[in-house]
Amino acid sequence: MFFYGKTDKGRMRPTNQDNFLTMRLADNLLMLVLCDGMGGTSGGNIASSLAGRTYSEFIENAVEGHIDENGVFDPAGMDIEGIVRDAVVAANRAVYARARENSELANMGTTLVSALVCDGMMYIANVGDSRMYMYYNGELTQLTHDHSYVQMLVDMGMITKEEAATNPRRNILTRAVGTEKIIEVDITRMELPKNNAYFLLCSDGLYNFLYEKELIDILERDNEIYDDDYEADLAYRTEQMIDAANDNGGGDNITTILVRIPDRERE
Repeated sequence: MFFYGKTDKGRMRPTNQDNFLTMRLADNLLMLVLCDGMGGTSGGNIASSLAGRTYSEFIENAVEGHIDENGVFDPAGMDIEGIVRDAVVAANRAVYARARENSELANMGTTLVSALVCDGMMYIANVGDSRMYMYYNGELTQLTHDHSYVQMLVDMGMITKEEAATNPRRNILTRAVGTEKIIEVDITRMELPKNNAYFLLCSDGLYNFLYEKELIDILERDNEIYDDDYEADLAYRTEQMIDAANDNGGGDNITTILVRIPDRERE
């Protein structure tokens, strides 16, 4: 499994309040987390940075001692879903406490989408409207559910998915890390495809300015230059996505983490 992440402030925002972390904790253990902050120029950056850092440190501490001398993680007897959930709760606690230490940070918060991958399984956590997608067998599937006002309207059948994409209230969240003392976390557990699949974690600065058709085109695009270099190929496709979102207006910070499970027949 290969991965590449990049963040860009876009064309309209003076600063970047997105943050992400990618860490290979063991040969068979990969951790990815992406946060999109809110609450003013300093507050949004503090919230996203603190949440991502707290989440990753919690995961690192939880798996420490379960990685052998050969760098292999053994999840036997561990509640991985519980660990992922508790990591998000820890992030929420950290951001909530920090916001109450300084009145200027009182309204800060952040989205959080993460994936912990081990032994053929993926554990996805989501709060807010940052997303995770899977592209497999020619189909793009959204694996997370947005916690936003417009998504609530879609769920109630009051507006369509297409109408939600252009609704002026689409940036209003119904759930975020650090805004409430108690947090509800969506956890999804899934088995990984055997080969030739992409996973994408992204902030709304990408999907609000990049049609799904454009995204699929970038993932399907032939890339003979980096055909045998998976990491360079992921970097190329990630930068193509960010460039396209900027070309379409770049109205928000843009962050992507692209993961590939290669075609095993070519390895």
